[in-house]
Amino acid sequence: MEIPVGKNMFTEPENSGWVRTLARFGFAAKGLVYVLIGALSLQAAFGAGGRTAGGHEAVGVLGEQPFGQALLIVVGIGLVGYALWREVLALKDPGHVGRDAKGKAERVGWAVSGAISAGLAITAFQLALGRGGGGDGSRTWVGKVMEQPFGGVLVGIAGLVVIAVAVQQLRKAMKSRFARDLSTQGMSPPERTWVFRMARVGLVSRGVVFGIIGAALIKAAIAHDPGQSKGVGEALSTVAASPFGPMLLVLVAAGLCAYGVYMFFCTKYSKLAHPAA
Repeated sequence: MEIPVGKNMFTEPENSGWVRTLARFGFAAKGLVYVLIGALSLQAAFGAGGRTAGGHEAVGVLGEQPFGQALLIVVGIGLVGYALWREVLALKDPGHVGRDAKGKAERVGWAVSGAISAGLAITAFQLALGRGGGGDGSRTWVGKVMEQPFGGVLVGIAGLVVIAVAVQQLRKAMKSRFARDLSTQGMSPPERTWVFRMARVGLVSRGVVFGIIGAALIKAAIAHDPGQSKGVGEALSTVAASPFGPMLLVLVAAGLCAYGVYMFFCTKYSKLAHPAA
């Protein structure tokens, strides 16, 4: 069966209701992962036995809960939905960002985001089937890229792209650009207040984490050493090791929890034709 992905796929419920449902389910899955990342890192900051964590570690924690296998499968399906939505945005451009340099850059970013979510979904399914699924994803792909001709250059470019995404997250937070992609008219005044608060705090925290990851990629490219690259968990460890580290880690981790809550709001209020985060 052909997937109905025309330019109005997110505004024609009779043709795309299941696609929209899957996309919104994806927001919930992503939100849960971010809440877990933040919660684990908050435990680490307070010395309560937690650890700074990335997406893989957060998914692993789900598997340790009662009915963990079922939770992993549900979250995996949600992440597949989120990945599918990002790829549709990149390929079909329902929000009409265009084909100029800026539009192409945004669409490439959405495609990469979708691929990352798909990879995390695979981890969830592997864990649900008892096949492991852990590992250091960041260092693995960086090492593979560096084995290719001009691999170091490609990793350096990836680092610059991630830093650009970090700047974009910060600008989106400061200028409330996320609001244009939300159905704010359907929000009550208290909801609008909390959605905006969660979005701003969450996007700033993501900007900090992405900035650290991007800088580490550039450092890895210069040294031609995949071991110097960082994922989300390692980026949070870098925050913890900085001056005033525990306090900063609390702020960033709380911000990631806030971003997760914002994702839950997006399940209801995202316009879907353009990403709100």
